[in-house]
Amino acid sequence: MNLKSALAVGAAFGILGVGSAFATFARVESMGKNTTYIMDDVSIFDNPANINLYPNYLIGEFGLYNENVAVGENKDPQHPNFGGIFSLGLGSGDYPDPRLTIGGLFGRMDSELGRFLPTSVILENGTESEVPETVTNFDGFLGGTLANGNALGLHIFIAHQDGGRLLGDGSYHPDYTAYASVVRADGGVNWQIGNSMDLELAFGLARIQYGSDHKSFFDDGDFSYLGKARAFFSLDALDGELVPAVSAHYIQAPGIEDIHSQVGIGINVALDRGFFWLGVDFIWNKTEAGNWAFNHETGKTSYDASAEREFRDEREEMGGQISFGIERNIWWDWFVIRVGGKKSILYTECDKHWANAGKQDGLCATDGNYFSTNPLANGTADDHVGFGFGINIEEKLKIDVLVAEDLLFRNPFQGEGRLFSRISATYAF
Repeated sequence: MNLKSALAVGAAFGILGVGSAFATFARVESMGKNTTYIMDDVSIFDNPANINLYPNYLIGEFGLYNENVAVGENKDPQHPNFGGIFSLGLGSGDYPDPRLTIGGLFGRMDSELGRFLPTSVILENGTESEVPETVTNFDGFLGGTLANGNALGLHIFIAHQDGGRLLGDGSYHPDYTAYASVVRADGGVNWQIGNSMDLELAFGLARIQYGSDHKSFFDDGDFSYLGKARAFFSLDALDGELVPAVSAHYIQAPGIEDIHSQVGIGINVALDRGFFWLGVDFIWNKTEAGNWAFNHETGKTSYDASAEREFRDEREEMGGQISFGIERNIWWDWFVIRVGGKKSILYTECDKHWANAGKQDGLCATDGNYFSTNPLANGTADDHVGFGFGINIEEKLKIDVLVAEDLLFRNPFQGEGRLFSRISATYAF
């Protein structure tokens, strides 16, 4: 499917079409938890060349709401964001290619890199300082298509805080120890090979820094590398696509390294008034951590900058993952329901360095082997199942809602918990 036909398919099928479709994080989390085997606008963060598939629309959401909420209390969602994509056709008539596209998004946190920011840092003088929340959080995109519709794209992500700390009243105050920075730059291509195959390639370079040691992006060490590739093969017999995919990263941050590789294959199929996808993946991870401390009960982490530990614990994981998603219009053409799930089974081997024996706060509390899976039901994007619905108004305004998984199991007279975990919207113009 080339860029011209993808635009046509997206306009014709909207949220139900195979190929290009306006989507949101709420849609993705409610029907399978990942975007590897479908083409939607969230994939612009995996391959910036895909920005050219979604010209002239706005996107926004309140953020993820997965806090534990007591009866009678309320909390705000985390990381609300908004942005837009704007395109200028340089062609003529009904053929806008070549095309120039720009876009920007404010407020999103890169989930692949953000998890390597610790909760706190032990400074050189031995005092502990909380790692601040980044405030710049900006995604910038620049893309374009050639005359034949093949697409190119660039992306930069900047999340930064330098010298300021947020207090309880919502104001910022100077604090020289408050430093956190995540910077990422990506480039990608979306290339048509024949009439029935599209190939995507993307590569990124990133830098993660924190503590009171302020560095420039190009200081030596601690660079991270990320790469992804996938292809869409049209399957006329199934009215869908076969999608092989591979991804890998090598992420470094002070005191920790993480290597990840994943290869899989999936399909997506257009149904009567609906859409279905299924994917199977092989996963391998390896993590090494030295001067990091992990609270395995609360999930909080700390980095000790006061002394470099040469003795690192290692954790290696290998296994498989299966995921699926389905959506279908019911009752009215403008109303769609969605359901999906993701299940991983990983064999994990923990190797605790002899010098760290007896330290329960390491990467693993002790040596040993075990099987693990993704979270069962904690309301995050990585847990087992999701359910949601969407509203489509004249193929312009689309609102997607991720429903809280325990909604149907509560006492309605106590007013407990939350109704929804994420609400997102797009508007095409």
